[in-house]
Amino acid sequence: MKKIIVGLVGAVVVAGLGVGLWFFLDSSAVAATVGKTEITTSQVDGSIKEILAERQSVSTTGMQLATGPALRAQQLNFYIISTLLAQTAAANNLTVTDAQVSIRTASISKQEGTAAKLKSGEVSAGISTSDFRSYVREILYVEALTSLVEKQGTAVANSGTAVQALVRGQAAKVGITIKDGKKYGTWDPTQVTVVPPSATTTTK
Repeated sequence: MKKIIVGLVGAVVVAGLGVGLWFFLDSSAVAATVGKTEITTSQVDGSIKEILAERQSVSTTGMQLATGPALRAQQLNFYIISTLLAQTAAANNLTVTDAQVSIRTASISKQEGTAAKLKSGEVSAGISTSDFRSYVREILYVEALTSLVEKQGTAVANSGTAVQALVRGQAAKVGITIKDGKKYGTWDPTQVTVVPPSATTTTK
């Protein structure tokens, strides 16, 4: 499943590496803004807490798991990219329905075979169970945008680059602001990703 998620989404945006445990007392504090859309620390920290808990439920032997600043950047990046993909799709009159998300989610679950394998795949890919449908929605947005640029004449080999350019353009148009660079890192407008203040990845 990691290949399904990272392969499709990562072909368009470079996912930031990992995050650790750092919680604000004010759960409504803003971690970042994507244009007028606010991403709160409670959203990011909630995903982190769930990811760390779910790592205890599967064997993580051999997995490369982000921790500390890298994990915080990864999860903030997820919310930023999710927002940018939705905005980019809307700007191009593309939609992804809940029904489409449900169908693809069921397909991925069937492909994994068992709930245990699905859970292991989520942990390996750095996806919390609560965020899984949102990741599937990202995949569908990427596919819709890929289809769009190919219909416009972009070669299949260059479609990933073309979609990334659309997302990069949307980010430049609306503006990305990370409120606490020391905690979450900085936004790289060229690579379209959050760069952690210091990348930390562990192998178990």
